[in-house]
Order: sequence, then structure tokens, then C-alpha cells
Amino acid sequence: MTGIPYLSFLYYALISVSFSLISRRSKRLVRTTKTSLAGFIIKFNKNMTQVQFVLSNKEEVRSWFFKIEEKESSGGQVMEMRYTRCVCSSRCQFFFSFKDDVIHSYHSANDIQQSVKLGVEYLRDLFAKPILEVFLFPDDIPYPFYIGFKECNNLYMKGEKPMRNEDLKNVLENVLIKSVCLLQLPINADFKCNNNALKFNEFSSLAKEAHWITREVFLSLKCSRIHLQHTLLEAHDFMAFFERWYYSNDKNFEVMILRTDKTFNGLRLDGFHPIPWDTQLRGQHFLYLPELAFDCSEGTNIMREDGVLCTVHFRETVVFFCVWHNRFPDISGATIFI
Repeated sequence: MTGIPYLSFLYYALISVSFSLISRRSKRLVRTTKTSLAGFIIKFNKNMTQVQFVLSNKEEVRSWFFKIEEKESSGGQVMEMRYTRCVCSSRCQFFFSFKDDVIHSYHSANDIQQSVKLGVEYLRDLFAKPILEVFLFPDDIPYPFYIGFKECNNLYMKGEKPMRNEDLKNVLENVLIKSVCLLQLPINADFKCNNNALKFNEFSSLAKEAHWITREVFLSLKCSRIHLQHTLLEAHDFMAFFERWYYSNDKNFEVMILRTDKTFNGLRLDGFHPIPWDTQLRGQHFLYLPELAFDCSEGTNIMREDGVLCTVHFRETVVFFCVWHNRFPDISGATIFI
């Protein structure tokens, strides 16, 4: 059934889940059917958890909402199904009760996480698809939190309040985050976890305070892309990181933005044989994201013995450190940050 039209797939997705519950044979039939389903996106917040089904073109298909709500229903039924239809060009959605696209299940605060865990495990086993992204909004979640699964591609955490140390530790140590980990919430200064767990492709700590990023934590990071704000790191901490890269054969590291609440006064690169910027050597702008590039015309250029070129540009409280795997990137359409 590869290439099932959008609305047809909505019916198919629900029928597949329902049909799979009939018997082991029906579950096997669903497992062997090919679909355009790419995986799942999960969103946790204080009132409910949402599991989104996503097509291979990244278009959301349908959702299962796990809600904290004591809901009375006839015959003991605790799940209602609703249909959501796109009715305008901006993809606004309206819900019509007792149709067939969105599942709402109701749980107490004590059992919702176990229900989410079982539901996600069942869906992953049924469709053999990954968890693409997890969005965790932990503020005021009224129950002991555990994430309930072992791996995902990207994890984004955002909030105004610190998580309990044990909850954050549980997430970072017990969930294999294959690509991106972004923390945008306060973290207690005394927070500690196994630093060997901090091995993501991309790691960002963007809270108003990240004093938990000590020298030990910083030097344990084995990430290709790092963005840290409001740390207490100093020039000698960055220099230790830089020297390790310079005397290595690391081919994976790409870029770092490091902001401190102290200063980087005393940062010296003279001993690494800096070279003048030459337009034949590299371009002026480093492409950080498809929509964002950094002007590196005033940075310090350093080349390793193996010919890998980097640029370090620093001000009093900010260091930008990039490696030119692509020395002449196409920056058309990108905003230039100076």
C-alpha cells in the first residue's frame, strides 16, 4: 500500500490499529503491509501526551492523545475516536466526534505514563517505525516522570522551571538520543549525570542559566555541534577543548557557540600558527544552518597538520569555533550574522 493517498491513509491507519487488536494473525497481517508512515512524534506536557503519526513527507497524519481526565462513559468505554479534516489552505483542523482519525484516551495522573509507554511500544512493534522527535514540556507535570521508551532521533526539552534532578538524569542516561538534544529549561547547578551519556550529534543548552556545564562536563562532550549559553566556563576551559581537537584526527566536529557569564579574557591562539584569511583558502561565511550564516572575516584561522582548517572568533563573553568541512558553502537565502 505504498503511496496511499492522504485521506485514504487516515482510514488505513486507524483500521490497522483496530484490526491488529483482533488476533495475533491480524496483527501479523498489519506488520507485513507496507505504508508511507515514517515514524512518530511525541509531545509531553502537564495535561496530556500526544503521539503523532508522520508520513515520509513529514506530514502529520493523525494523533493519539493520552489525557489526564476522569471521564465517565457508557459501558465503561474509555476511548473515543474523532475525525479531523483539512478544510482550508492553511490546514486548519476541525474535529467531528466519533469519526476515525484522532484517538483520545483518558487516564488518571497515576497511570498515564504507563499507558503512554504501552501505547508507544505497541505502535512501534506494529509498524516497525522509529520515534522521530520528542518534545518535553515538564513544567507542572503532576506525576513522577519517566519517559517510557529507550531511544529517539531528536529530543527537545523546554520549560520555565527546573526538572527534578532524578527525572532529568533518568531521561539523559536512559534514552538513546541519536541526533539532537536541546535543553531550553533551567537546570539545577548541582545536577549531575553520567557524562558518558552526553554523546549526541548536536547538543544545545540554551537556558538562562547553565552553570551545571562544568569543565568536566564540557570536556566530556563528544558532539559534532555544540551550543551552550550562560555557562561559567573560562578561556582555559575552551583552550583545553581546542587543543584536544587540534592534536587529534577528529573528522566529525563541525561548530561550537559558547557563551559564558564570566569572560574569555586571556584566550590566546598564537602558539597554533594562525594564518591570514585568504579568499582562495575559504569563503567569508560559515553556513551554520540553511537559514543562518556567520561572518568569519575577522576570525583567527588555524590549520591542523592534516590540512583541516578551522576559524576561531571570540569576544569577551562569546566564542565561535568552526571547522571548514565545506570551505565555500552556498549561503544563498541565509541571513548573515556578524
